[in-house]
Amino acid sequence: MSTTRSTAIPAPLRQGESRLMTFYRKPALPLRIVRRATALLHTLWLRAHGAHLGAAVSFGRDPQLYGLAGLIVGDRVNLGRRARLETHRTERGQGQLSIGSGTNIGNDFHAGAALRVLIGRNCMIASGVTILDHDHDFADPFDARTAADGVVAAPTVVEDSVFLGEHVVVLKGVRIGNGSVIGANSVVSQDIPPLTMAAGAPARPIRRFNESTRAWDRIAPASVIRPGPRESAG
Repeated sequence: MSTTRSTAIPAPLRQGESRLMTFYRKPALPLRIVRRATALLHTLWLRAHGAHLGAAVSFGRDPQLYGLAGLIVGDRVNLGRRARLETHRTERGQGQLSIGSGTNIGNDFHAGAALRVLIGRNCMIASGVTILDHDHDFADPFDARTAADGVVAAPTVVEDSVFLGEHVVVLKGVRIGNGSVIGANSVVSQDIPPLTMAAGAPARPIRRFNESTRAWDRIAPASVIRPGPRESAG
């Protein structure tokens, strides 16, 4: 399927900002050939052990992969060093971790699925990001086995073309909409609408992309309700 470059007018810049493109020096051809061959052999080994991998998938050094039968990775996905991908088997079956085509993921990424974690296409995920669909079950804090082995889970979805900054944590049951941007060190504990910029712990929407003006408009903070004067108790 052919793709065309967008002709939309780029968003205006604020004073003092410059729009730039970064360039990277390619390694020498022999090194690129060795890396491609190594990536292909690794992909074939993972497929033989149950993983569902597309074409041109690349893992960095020292990946930690558990529950390969639940791992689904699309074409041209790049993962950085020390990626930790886990799918857990529960009484509902094998969890599913899906990463869409064209997504790029930085170093020290951690994703874990007891039910389902879905990461869309063409996402940009920075280093140190964690995405989970579960946490431990602390219903009975005096039962060490339940706290260690039991989980409370809800599907987590990161839609297409989402950008997650450095060290973002996405918690269970969250949906992040298409084209949204999550600032570094944020903790996403509630849904983020499409085309929204959010930041904080917990993450709150701060800007929304205006498709007419091609600009990120600031979201006005919710009005603060001031408490009225206290009534006398007696």
